[in-house]
Amino acid sequence: MVCGPVLVLLGENNAGKSNIMSAVEFVLTASNKPDPEDLFAFRDAEDDVLWVELTFGELTAQEKSTFEKYVRADGTMCVRKTARWGNEGGPTISYNGYVQEPTLPYLHAESAATYTSRDAAESLPFYRYLPESGRLSRAQVEEAQRRYIVENHASLEFVERLESVAFLGQRNFAAGLLPDIYFVPAVRDLDDEARVKSTTIFGRLLTRAIEDMTAGDERFIKLRSDMESVVRSLNRNAQDGQRPEQLAALELSLQEELQDWGVDVSIEVSPPDISKIFELGTSLRIDDGYDSVAQRKGHGLQRAVLLGFAKAWAKVLRQRSDNLDVAARRASESMIIAVEEPELFLHPQAQRSLADALRQLAEAENRQILLCSHSAHFVDLDNYRQIAIAAKPSPQQGTQIRQCTTDLFESNAVPDRKHRFHMAYWVNPDRGEMFFAKKVVFVEGETEKSLLPFLARMLGCYNPDVSIVDCGSKHNLPLYVTVAMAFALHYHVIHDVDPLPDPIPINWDKDKIREKRRTYDLNHEIAELVNDPGRVSTSCPDFEGVCGVSRGSKMGKALAALEHFRELTPAEIPGNVAELVRSAYRL
Repeated sequence: MVCGPVLVLLGENNAGKSNIMSAVEFVLTASNKPDPEDLFAFRDAEDDVLWVELTFGELTAQEKSTFEKYVRADGTMCVRKTARWGNEGGPTISYNGYVQEPTLPYLHAESAATYTSRDAAESLPFYRYLPESGRLSRAQVEEAQRRYIVENHASLEFVERLESVAFLGQRNFAAGLLPDIYFVPAVRDLDDEARVKSTTIFGRLLTRAIEDMTAGDERFIKLRSDMESVVRSLNRNAQDGQRPEQLAALELSLQEELQDWGVDVSIEVSPPDISKIFELGTSLRIDDGYDSVAQRKGHGLQRAVLLGFAKAWAKVLRQRSDNLDVAARRASESMIIAVEEPELFLHPQAQRSLADALRQLAEAENRQILLCSHSAHFVDLDNYRQIAIAAKPSPQQGTQIRQCTTDLFESNAVPDRKHRFHMAYWVNPDRGEMFFAKKVVFVEGETEKSLLPFLARMLGCYNPDVSIVDCGSKHNLPLYVTVAMAFALHYHVIHDVDPLPDPIPINWDKDKIREKRRTYDLNHEIAELVNDPGRVSTSCPDFEGVCGVSRGSKMGKALAALEHFRELTPAEIPGNVAELVRSAYRL
């Protein structure tokens, strides 16, 4: 699965979408430990191992420096996190990285210790990069190997393998090296997330604000100094007369009680971290006409607060200085915001607003948005490469992903088709629902979109799992079919034949004749593209003509068509029209 700045995971319930998001969180959260129930149910009996691999692209300069050893020739890096269960206890967690190394054994880092002897190393091509005198260390040999590989990269052959040693050589994985992730599951208790802890976004935001305050605000600088002075006066080494008598008396009493042990007792007080003061007494309150803690608000507002945390945190990260020197092992500058069912508890207008806000957030450098949704408001068909469909054919096969990562229209023969495809959004803003349907029917315009479900209900064949998509034009049909084929959607096409009249009217000029012929030629193009007669239904000369609907109605074609059939019984619907409707709704 390929993730761009935005990725929207779609699919039926229980298809594995939440598992994918949890897998990403598992890798990016060092403290995340899975449960034995997370193991694949149909694994080999003795295979109690769970692992997830993530490949990172578009690395920042800082990340390329930090992970230099693991960066491939194409600029990507792949990391695996593994959980292994033994006979008892919890899982053992490990991180390992993939490295690309030359096929020549003497250039492998693991062989460096073999060449710390000059006799062993002097015949090898990297010898000229070693110090001219003195004993050789393994680090010097590894550096010589690295320099030789860099300078001769084009002429060497490489293989990729998973390192057996810990990622970056660290026994305990250092948090913050990989991108930060903020995961909002479909159900999360705001009471937990609004606490001031290092594991919550609210806690991170407040900590960051406190750091800024204590670093530059004279009041907090003085407060810290005064607090340290007061605390020092509580300890034994305080100046004469400063230490409270009560502490000295308590210390002496304990000393007397333990005199048989021959020990010295002292009470030492350390100055508290000023940020801990905020943790003890900070709460989040919201006034929406009634002032109360956020946890007492409605689910919709609570969820908006959670997403507000994420956006505010991303804004804070964007404000980091751009002129910091690139150095290894700095905390990652990248962040992933993963939201499960962002539409939850939100009305349609709020869903559209949130979808726009998340896409704008993804435009920030080093930010990615990962969504799992059942709402068409979060699906942008123009950006079809941001869509991934999850399906689970069977529990044994597990989750499978259907995704298109290439440009489907770059070699299209008609220059304005792609433009029309984008403009069709304003005709049918809900066209993204095609990815949620068990079957999608592509039609030319509003008459078919309105009349087909109306007639299907009359005929008793209506199925809500079938979506009718108004493509805005016959010329757009091939574009929608191309997208449907790329995602392996179950689809059907209904279009007019639009035959050229014989004879051609004498008042038609050359441009009109050319346009009419071009429209008629689309019949062959669509049939050739679909390559399945069962997926195409045609109306000759056009849909309105087959239905007997007048084109000149003042109420418009769609309303005229509905009005035409409103008084009819199912038996009075023309046979060819009834068959066209049934073919559209046949799964």
